[in-house]
Amino acid sequence: MDQLINQVRGFSFGGMTYEKGGLFGPILRPYLSVIVIENGCCTMRSDLGSVTVKTGQTGILAGRSRFEFAYTRGQSTTVSWCEGFLPELPEPVFHAQYERFAPLAATDRLKKLQNIGVDTGHTSSAGLNSIRDAVGLAVCRTFLLDARQSLSEEKLPKRVLEAKRFMEERISDETLDVNSVAAHVGMSPQHLIASFKASLGTTPGKFLWQMRSTRARQLLIHTGLGHAQIAFECGYKSVSHFSRSLKKQFGATPSQIRREEGFVQASDKDSSVTDLIFD
Repeated sequence: MDQLINQVRGFSFGGMTYEKGGLFGPILRPYLSVIVIENGCCTMRSDLGSVTVKTGQTGILAGRSRFEFAYTRGQSTTVSWCEGFLPELPEPVFHAQYERFAPLAATDRLKKLQNIGVDTGHTSSAGLNSIRDAVGLAVCRTFLLDARQSLSEEKLPKRVLEAKRFMEERISDETLDVNSVAAHVGMSPQHLIASFKASLGTTPGKFLWQMRSTRARQLLIHTGLGHAQIAFECGYKSVSHFSRSLKKQFGATPSQIRREEGFVQASDKDSSVTDLIFD
């Protein structure tokens, strides 16, 4: 999920009270949302599943092609949301990066961040967009931190988690490979590959390059670092290698990503998305 969140384009925030319930959507594109329910109940539904969030709770869900919100009929629901649109990713990549979470009790720190985001409104400017992106990432990462702290044990095998963290910490090391990761976690390369395939549906090598390209895209959008510096920080062997990798992963060159990825209109301001409020 961390990698998926890093690819969000244009975080935005909003809030509303559905006095007698209602429906919002469908949003027919890759999308991610974190909601906080002050009172009432909302079920978020996507092509990847659904999650029902109740009073005092927060929930997160992503969708690759369809997403909608259902507020319980006849019940007043007050909701705030942090949302972002995702790039078109190949289905195996999307599913490998996606992680499902149950709703949680909304912590004070998450609610404060959500309120800061809502207070930025919907106006587009370089400064406001940067603030929304920073707060949006903070909201998502706070949810993930709260969720993982609430679990008695991680879903992934201990050595797969250790391997992931090792790669994340050394993403700038261009010599990092499956053999060095396997040696660090005390497994044979073949066993590590088999464990990754069983747990994440991909190999350690592919996972590492997905991680690098995702991090590079994030730096292109959210920083002013030059291409050479980003390539170095993400472990690419050269700027040309960096450019080819991003073109293959995202269908756009680094310059195109930096130029085209910017402000995205909030879903509740998009006339193509329906909003039905029950009478």
